[in-house]
Amino acid sequence: MIVRFLVAATVSFLLTALGHFYIYVRLIEPFYTEPSYFWAALFLFLWALTFFGFPLARAVPVAVRKILEMAMFVWMGSAYILLLLCVLTSPVSLALQYFSTSEKPLSAGLIALSLLLVMLSLRRALGPATVISTEIELRGGLGEDLSDVRVVLISDVHVAGLIGRRRMKQLAAQVNALKPHLVFVIGDLVDGYVGQLKNEVLPLKELNPTHGVYYVTGNHEYYCNAPKWRAYCADVLGWRVLSNEHCIVHVGQTQFNIIGIEDRSSLHQKNGKRSADHRLTKAVAGISAKDRTVGCNVLLAHQPKDSKCLKQAPWIDLQVSGHTHGGQLWPLKIFVLSDQKYNIGKYILENGTRLYVSQGTGFWGPPMRLGTQCEISLLTLKSPKII
Repeated sequence: MIVRFLVAATVSFLLTALGHFYIYVRLIEPFYTEPSYFWAALFLFLWALTFFGFPLARAVPVAVRKILEMAMFVWMGSAYILLLLCVLTSPVSLALQYFSTSEKPLSAGLIALSLLLVMLSLRRALGPATVISTEIELRGGLGEDLSDVRVVLISDVHVAGLIGRRRMKQLAAQVNALKPHLVFVIGDLVDGYVGQLKNEVLPLKELNPTHGVYYVTGNHEYYCNAPKWRAYCADVLGWRVLSNEHCIVHVGQTQFNIIGIEDRSSLHQKNGKRSADHRLTKAVAGISAKDRTVGCNVLLAHQPKDSKCLKQAPWIDLQVSGHTHGGQLWPLKIFVLSDQKYNIGKYILENGTRLYVSQGTGFWGPPMRLGTQCEISLLTLKSPKII
């Protein structure tokens, strides 16, 4: 575990340092004939802020954390956009160097374009989440008394310094206005400890779907004491916490078998080894063959790639997941797909199970969305169409 951490820290150290150096060379040096100590010192400070700010943010009071994260993450996102533009235009830069032509116009243009993209992506992330409506036909169908069931997914909120109490009040109001039957909170609710963020999360107690709120952890809860967050969500927010377990809920005449599994992070042990994955087996234990047949079987799993577990329970009708953020900043979805296989929206798996992947209700790190948006997912569950 220690060796893995040291390797990751070293790689991160080198990549962030090289990235800042490349931005400096491409965008600052063309304007100066002599080295600029001011700009060099500024870039060194900004690099240190992005590298060392993470552990510091979790150790300071929320008020200080808000200021620290705004500076750290806005620059982090800006640096990403600057680096992306520099890499994409590197052939132009090489051509200008070959013909001994000044790069000042190119550098000025890239700085202007990056400012525009930063402003647009900030606006998209910091504004209210967008309600995205999707119809999903269930294999088993609904009871005769219902034409549909409205389910709201909340995922990857990442309550922390930049997403707090005010935004949670807004989120609760948005969700309640949709009048859902069920609300599923599918992980990465927070990025900090209960003592630091409990009051920021508290407005979500106002969520009032007619048949309850159901919650499973994401990987980020495991960075900040997942058991305490599960207890807080159950005891204070009044949610039904599903920790490798299930519950049966009736919406009218329709029975829902709601199954929740802990994030895959729960499999990692302190000695660095990985536990055998029995999460779903444990969660579905006790669901009778009759209940599987007459009920709508829904799996709450933070990561889409937990669809691999469905081999143990191919009778599950729908899996809902988050985690991917849709890539959050273009074109990072390439890396998401290499890890998760599924990125955004509705899929039908080989065994017929429906999968829905939310691109996240909040954001992680930079308060920016480039090519994606903050999403409140409204799933309208329906019986299959008769052809």
